Amino acid sequence: MKKVLLLLALMLSISAYAQEDALRLITEDPDRASNNMHSYEFPTIVDTKAPKGFKPFYISHYGRHGSRYEQNSTFARRAMEGFAFLDSLGLLTETGKALYADVDAVVEAHKGMEGSLTPRGAREHQMLAQRMVARFPAVFKNKDRWEVNSFSSTNFRCIVSMCNFTNALNEESPRQEFTFTSAERFMRYINPSLNIPRPGVPPPPPLTPEQLARYRSSSSSSQPAPFRPEPGVPGYDFTRFLKPLFTDLDAALSYIGNPESFVKAIYTAGGLCQDIDFLGVEIYRKYFTPEELVYFWADGNDSIYRMWGGSEENGDVIRYAIRPLLMDFIEKADAAMQPGSHRTADLRFGHDTSVLPLFALMGVDDPQNRVFPYKQAHNMGWYSFFQIPMATNCQMIFYQNNKGEVLTKVLYNEKEVLIPGIEPVSGPYYRWDELKAHFIKLCDEAAAPWRRAGIF
Repeated sequence: MKKVLLLLALMLSISAYAQEDALRLITEDPDRASNNMHSYEFPTIVDTKAPKGFKPFYISHYGRHGSRYEQNSTFARRAMEGFAFLDSLGLLTETGKALYADVDAVVEAHKGMEGSLTPRGAREHQMLAQRMVARFPAVFKNKDRWEVNSFSSTNFRCIVSMCNFTNALNEESPRQEFTFTSAERFMRYINPSLNIPRPGVPPPPPLTPEQLARYRSSSSSSQPAPFRPEPGVPGYDFTRFLKPLFTDLDAALSYIGNPESFVKAIYTAGGLCQDIDFLGVEIYRKYFTPEELVYFWADGNDSIYRMWGGSEENGDVIRYAIRPLLMDFIEKADAAMQPGSHRTADLRFGHDTSVLPLFALMGVDDPQNRVFPYKQAHNMGWYSFFQIPMATNCQMIFYQNNKGEVLTKVLYNEKEVLIPGIEPVSGPYYRWDELKAHFIKLCDEAAAPWRRAGIF
């Protein structure tokens, strides 16, 4: 019993510390509250010295697209309708009008640009390429290697990310010859479907013709939904946030109803300001406290861990689904090591829905290599703004000595990581044949339940 109580106390202390740490990190940089919409933070690069005689000769890479516009222009509809309605009643203060204008500017910037790469997203990939060449110059100066193969998701923002990355790479290393590929055939590993039923769990039934007709009708309507007050009690006291916006808070609330969705729409717009930084609009720092940002951040953070991370609830599905991507790393690396290969790098450009599952399959999506219930993510130090920001990248760097022996290290957002379940030769460096065997074992273990059920 004492051991159980001690373990419980330890878990509570870890949870309390993680909550305080999240507040500290978001206070330090409020943009982090936007979860996977957070723009890339370029870390200070520190390389552990490779074992004597080993030099880098090949790089295999997967990068999420850079900072983008939101995928629709309705993300702030609830706020825009509320502001317009309350403004017509003369209930907005000067602060309220200023915030209304800021949200409107973010919405207007999205029209006709939904889902596209932003200028900041382009810069992120240019800088990543520049840093790669500067960090591993021996790879790009090897007289026997000059081929760079680039594969992209068919999504346009990924293609544009690929263009910016390779253009910058070409400027840094003009001797490289590039090939570019983007087609449905390669989506099986660039962006595999994560909608896979567990063994013994039947897939959801297809929509009936009536349901499909209703869905198409609602999704194709160009008319915004009418403003309606929402009943209920807010999950957070938004009085501090709302009071400066309205001349009469009670009157405003009588029209808004439950203010949570109204404030959340503003929060969503605020998270996009960093991605479209050319606007010069700032919402998080001007209007929200760190505590208010943490309130919205935590729920989104946990949802991302459930959907794409190694959570207890869904980790088995995403590890199973992403196997083709890890196997592609293996196959391309083996091809690059064949005698006569001129391959410098294999570059892949895709989505958060692939690169975070890839890290989960390798066992490194959590900084402490843990698996836990998804609702505990924000309490366990799992922070999506670090784990899956815009331009998240996986880089495998391959080293060789004069004997032909090959070592590999894995970078998660340019940082060296250790792979659980296998011993390195030194620091983060693994023998490729051993790491390859370990990765194949992980793929086999991930597939085992489906194989037993006759699905795979």
